[in-house]
Amino acid sequence: VPNAPSLDMATEEELFGLRNAFHLGNYTQAVSEANSVHFSSDAARAQRDFFMYRAFVEQGQYRVVIDEVGASAPLACQGVKLLATYLQGTREQKDMVVMQLKEWASDPSAQQNWQLLLMAGTVLLHEQDFKEALKLLHQNPQLDVMAFVVQIFLTMHRADLARNQLKAMQEQDDDATLTKLAAAWVALAEGGEKYQDALYEFQELSEKYSTSVMLLNAMAICHMHLGRFDEAERLLQEAVSKSSNDPTSMANLITCMHHLRKSVEANRYTAQLKAMAPTHPWVAKHTELENSFARCASQFSK
Repeated sequence: VPNAPSLDMATEEELFGLRNAFHLGNYTQAVSEANSVHFSSDAARAQRDFFMYRAFVEQGQYRVVIDEVGASAPLACQGVKLLATYLQGTREQKDMVVMQLKEWASDPSAQQNWQLLLMAGTVLLHEQDFKEALKLLHQNPQLDVMAFVVQIFLTMHRADLARNQLKAMQEQDDDATLTKLAAAWVALAEGGEKYQDALYEFQELSEKYSTSVMLLNAMAICHMHLGRFDEAERLLQEAVSKSSNDPTSMANLITCMHHLRKSVEANRYTAQLKAMAPTHPWVAKHTELENSFARCASQFSK
């Protein structure tokens, strides 16, 4: 009789559907997986809560996390609560969260808690404090953390370092969803003939599991880089029909419309995005460009 899988293996199997849905951006599915599976151990339940509360955060449901995670919750969940507090907080609250997470992360025992380190790294990435985030995370062997380090390098426009980190992930688990996703993001950043490689990776994941707003956007971006704007528009319309209040889909759709010379639609979506997400980076940049254009125009009209 073969040995029963160790608790860790059993826990991993129990958590597979939830983790996979989360990593692929299927957050509603992740929450329903978390609520429908009976988890056999405290360790599995703690992991379930960690991914479930992160799914709520990704959906912008910060209040749910802040209200539900009590003082006795595992440290990993406290970390998610701090992330939720950071994302909906004032500048003063954000600074308090950064201080609290740095304090927790500096405790030697925190090095064993990859979930807490990941939450601290996520907040530091929002702060654009890449150096501190990498200091916390770059040696951690947990695949989730390694994938996040890839994300940090890509945000820093260091595709070379991201590629090295990806190789380490591939050596550890070449078939993992996170490794496949990281490979696609790195290929997308490297560009050129790699756009097609990235597209294949994203398509394969959406066919193997189920498509999500995140995957639809990723595939649309590949198509735009490859000059296939009609196909990109089709995917982005599907993304908007899945989630009408997703600012990333809307921002990509505006770009696509400009390339297709559909200026009426582009202007409509721009107005919608500004109303829906006034602090979105795309909106901030667009407003800045509009203002500088207006300043130049006023000088010429004098």
